[in-house]
Amino acid sequence: MPSLTLPDRLIWFAHCPKTGGTSVEQLMVSRWGNAVDHLHWGWDLWWRRGGWRMADPPNSPQHLIWQDAVKQLPQMPDVVFAVVRDPVARMESEYRWQRRHRRGTRLGRVLAHLPFGIWLRLMLAVVRINPYAFDNHFRPQSDFVPENATVFRLEAGLSPIAAWLSEVTGEPMPDAAMPHAIPSGGEKVCSLENADLIAEAFAEDYDRFRYPRPKVPGRAAGLGDRIAEWAAVVVAWLERHGRL
Repeated sequence: MPSLTLPDRLIWFAHCPKTGGTSVEQLMVSRWGNAVDHLHWGWDLWWRRGGWRMADPPNSPQHLIWQDAVKQLPQMPDVVFAVVRDPVARMESEYRWQRRHRRGTRLGRVLAHLPFGIWLRLMLAVVRINPYAFDNHFRPQSDFVPENATVFRLEAGLSPIAAWLSEVTGEPMPDAAMPHAIPSGGEKVCSLENADLIAEAFAEDYDRFRYPRPKVPGRAAGLGDRIAEWAAVVVAWLERHGRL
């Protein structure tokens, strides 16, 4: 969630994890350099070294939820913008990203290679214990985006954001399409039952950002959900102590 300090205004980018935010951050840094603050590259390494012990709140600066951001900013931003994404696609992207390189420890890599449905239930159970777990990657996007924000959809591409920044700041931006810095595309891994679970967990995002809900029948909690709740206690402790 970088802040851009210009002579006449403060712009805040509400970075929802797994919505193309790193690409937006890199564009802002390449254009405005040190005027961009609230960045922390290399979060995972810092976390594993015990950085969480001094972090308040316990997440990287670019993933501040809105209620934490307003406590750290010198003033209320004049402009706020965000990029959002369909919650199912967002969770699929998180899963693929973790499988590829997110978790550096042996246990973390094992968790990331669980079947999607088991992994999803476990992750959602962990964040019910600790909402800050995994650097806020499983927070609803609504937690990051204040009501007055200008909201873009990742599905429309990232180029409109560059054009909007040029208009808002009055400064020219590159004409080329903005590349996605950390692409995580791939085949669909979410079943209808799991899509229903995501729709339940991120109901506020579906309502607020007007994404169509998955058309699936209601889902009753089963044995997998109960096992995830039990295992989540251990996984939450390991994550909180930098073991994942």
